[in-house]
Amino acid sequence: MHFLDVVIRQAHPGGDVPAFESYYQKVRDAERYQREDGIEFPVLIDDLAGTTHQVYGELADPTYIIDADGRVALYNLWTHAPTLHTALEDLDVQGNRGTVLGGIHRTPHLLASMVDGWPGLKRGLPRSFLELELSAPGMGSMTWLLHQFRPVLAPIALRAKPLPVTAKLGLAAGAGLLVGLAALYFTRRKGNSANSSI
Repeated sequence: MHFLDVVIRQAHPGGDVPAFESYYQKVRDAERYQREDGIEFPVLIDDLAGTTHQVYGELADPTYIIDADGRVALYNLWTHAPTLHTALEDLDVQGNRGTVLGGIHRTPHLLASMVDGWPGLKRGLPRSFLELELSAPGMGSMTWLLHQFRPVLAPIALRAKPLPVTAKLGLAAGAGLLVGLAALYFTRRKGNSANSSI
């Protein structure tokens, strides 16, 4: 099994990471990315026109698993480590041939991106933040906010293996309880405000 990373373009250009104007600039940025993020596998660099990026769908963060025959076994629309872990295990069982998980996984797993995405967004400040916030209101702010809670959220958001069903049920129950308590608090607060104004 081999892992490759392909640098395609600046997702959020600005500040310290402007949009690429030359191939040399793209090479220097790829070297920095590999060094700063501790990428241990090869980092390939698409040409300045983005030819490879265009052939593979022009999306910002997909992952492709290629089987032993050179065919796409899975297209993961938004890179998600637990999904890839499951897919690779399934592919191994199949002798590393054929499609897995139906061949495509479209679910946008945003928690990992928001918990771990601030350092990349920070490099392009202020332009990168403004563009993200304007294109998807709240995404820039939530990325900053959730990154502040990274020590607590990382074990859930940045895991490599899928959570066991019992952990998922426990987290869902905990989230439901928190929402219920918040609703109860605001309902009582609103009732107290109404009583005090009479």
